[in-house]
Amino acid sequence: MMCISFPKAGKALSCALLILPAISHAKNTSNVQLYGIIDAGMQYLSNGPGGNDMTGLSSGNLNGSRWGFKGSEDLGNGLKAVFTLESGISMTDGNTLQGGRLFGRQAYVGLSSTHWGQLSLGRHNTLMIDWMSKYSPFANANFSGKRADPAFSDRMDHSIKYVGKFGGFSVGAYYSTAWNNAQDWEDKKRGRMMGAGVRYAAGALDAAVLYHSKHANAPRAGADSSNREDRILAGVSYKLDAFTVYGGYRWLKQRLTREDFRSDMYWAGVQYRPTKPTRFSLAVFHVNGTVCDNMNNAVCPAAQGVGKDQKPTLLLLGGEYDLSKRTTLYALSAYALNKNGSSLSVAGGNYGANVEPGKNQFGLQIGMRHRF
Repeated sequence: MMCISFPKAGKALSCALLILPAISHAKNTSNVQLYGIIDAGMQYLSNGPGGNDMTGLSSGNLNGSRWGFKGSEDLGNGLKAVFTLESGISMTDGNTLQGGRLFGRQAYVGLSSTHWGQLSLGRHNTLMIDWMSKYSPFANANFSGKRADPAFSDRMDHSIKYVGKFGGFSVGAYYSTAWNNAQDWEDKKRGRMMGAGVRYAAGALDAAVLYHSKHANAPRAGADSSNREDRILAGVSYKLDAFTVYGGYRWLKQRLTREDFRSDMYWAGVQYRPTKPTRFSLAVFHVNGTVCDNMNNAVCPAAQGVGKDQKPTLLLLGGEYDLSKRTTLYALSAYALNKNGSSLSVAGGNYGANVEPGKNQFGLQIGMRHRF
């Protein structure tokens, strides 16, 4: 070791001044990871608009295709600086998803403590994705509960998010000043989103309750930012040897300018794993009540059959086989039963966009997922 002497300073002090920065850097270890999921397959859909069928390539069937960076820096005393940049991609045409955002799935920076949890700023998944979608064997797949309620896929711009784990309990909360694109200078309600929940996971049991609320982000004529949706959800899963059972409930009230809407959704599912690489899954989602598919409206479109008690049901069946830790083959099927003019599509979309209103729809996907 070589020391440099400073005027009027002892040799020991001079050496210490050089050693301290080296010690500081040695403690602050950092890492950055590149990761992703590539998922594509063939898809068949029946009873589209006009009663037509469609066969073609589909992307992100089992898990949304993505690539991203995530990293952390150890700041000492159980504290880390963390970040995630995650981009959604379409395997059918190579386009960026989430409205064309480069890092539309997640883009945040924050602090994570082993004692107090994580606080971050940026674009986030809500706990609808992180928690509630997991209480189904199909999680957030293309054929999943998000077709019966798109809020299972809610993300938020301009947001702050906190999640902490204390023993078997986790608590989470988030707030967004503009969940979809830019904040409004004058209208303080426009695009607001918030949520909070509690989760318990220990042994075979995993359960959570969540409150999730959002205001209109782009009100149309006749509507305003007071249009809002409020949800209360409860979900549970329990593992029994080769079986995992799932269940949940969602309460929804939509407060629109001219009319309010109420609906309940119930779901249940099971996954069976006969061998380590093999999984078979079954789930059913049932909605009781009429739901407006766009809260930016004053009322639902006339074609949506306002006032009718729509009761669509979604049935899901699938199988997966792991060729390795990274590569999985799968076959997924879905069947939507539409009553009283409902328009639940196994492919999602607004009323009548991907299914003929009042008609049942069948969907089938066969494909491959690879992780890196």
